[in-house]
Amino acid sequence: MIDTSNLWEFLSRDASFFGGPESPMLSWLGSFGIVLFFVWHIIRLRWNVSGAQRPFDRVRLMLTALANDRGDIDHERFTSRALVGFAPPAQTTPSSTRIDCDDLNTLEAAMQKEPMFRQPWAQFRKTLILEHVPWFVEPRIFSTRRAEDIFTQDTLLSHRVNLAFYSQLPSLITGIGLLLTFLALFIGLSKLHADGHEIVGIQGLINGLAGKFLTSIVGLISANLFTLIEKPMVFRLMNAHHSFLGLIDKLFPRKTMEQMLEQLTPTHSGQQGSGGELRERLGGMGTDSLAEPIADLTSAVRSLTQWKQDEQAAGRRMTAELPRVLREEFTVPMNRLNDSIQDLTTSLKDMAMHRPQAATTLDDLMSHLTDTHAEQRTSSDIARPEGRRFWSKRSMVSVQRPTA
Repeated sequence: MIDTSNLWEFLSRDASFFGGPESPMLSWLGSFGIVLFFVWHIIRLRWNVSGAQRPFDRVRLMLTALANDRGDIDHERFTSRALVGFAPPAQTTPSSTRIDCDDLNTLEAAMQKEPMFRQPWAQFRKTLILEHVPWFVEPRIFSTRRAEDIFTQDTLLSHRVNLAFYSQLPSLITGIGLLLTFLALFIGLSKLHADGHEIVGIQGLINGLAGKFLTSIVGLISANLFTLIEKPMVFRLMNAHHSFLGLIDKLFPRKTMEQMLEQLTPTHSGQQGSGGELRERLGGMGTDSLAEPIADLTSAVRSLTQWKQDEQAAGRRMTAELPRVLREEFTVPMNRLNDSIQDLTTSLKDMAMHRPQAATTLDDLMSHLTDTHAEQRTSSDIARPEGRRFWSKRSMVSVQRPTA
């Protein structure tokens, strides 16, 4: 094993390389280590950034081609009140002839080939909605969320490029250089000692003082060079990411909830405006013969709308009057029912109170009748002769009633 004292003596030994200033071996070794650390991370950063940027470049060519073929997207197409399908042929834009479903299938195949986009694309597809249009109009595909909400920087780049680490790497290199500088100064100061009235070692400290700042200088130069190289590389990567998001939003415009509600619930004024615009378009096309049927149709729609509004108003009035009518109609019967219930309750209470007295009276009456009957029977037995205890057959026959 290497002795600690020998290692310390080797690191504190002043040396000069390439005609440079004399510096401790620790400063020279630290400078070479800082340079190697700098070169290693530059190569690694370039490799990671290139690997993360290649999928954007491959998909960007296909997205740009689709966006150029589609042309400028008419964002007012789904917010205007105009009737769909009655635009003159001269006003038809190239984007209306595009089939969004075909573009979606093409984009789906390209996204499945790139592992970086596979999972975010599956989430983004859930936000796509198909426009409800007449059968003779090709439907458009819209998105309810922006692409930057799904294809975020953390989702796409966090597992490929550690941007947070590389942004702090210049500070780390500078700190390492300063640390080695202070260690070199510590080594020089450790050689000073007092020998009587003289201080031994101060000449060597002064002669090698310039070389002790070697690591700080190398660290600062490496940190600045890394910043000059790292920032443009990251900027190109971020620019590729933003271009990708812009092309996705261009292919699938965002439709907000307010716009969907506005399309689903048109107002009466919007219907009138649609009818007026329809008449203007048809008039411009030279179809004067359709003016009267369209006027009749507009009148019928207005009448139907008015009838529907009157029906709704009548329903609201009936709903408002129903509680009052119920109260008026059911107040008297309910009061009578309450009175009857109260009278019945009172009668039941009275019966419960007089029931013991009636039972006692009934028992007394039954006892009296029983005693009277027993006395009469006894008297009859005494007055009858002993030889005749039963009625004669003649008398029994005489008392029987003739039957019909």
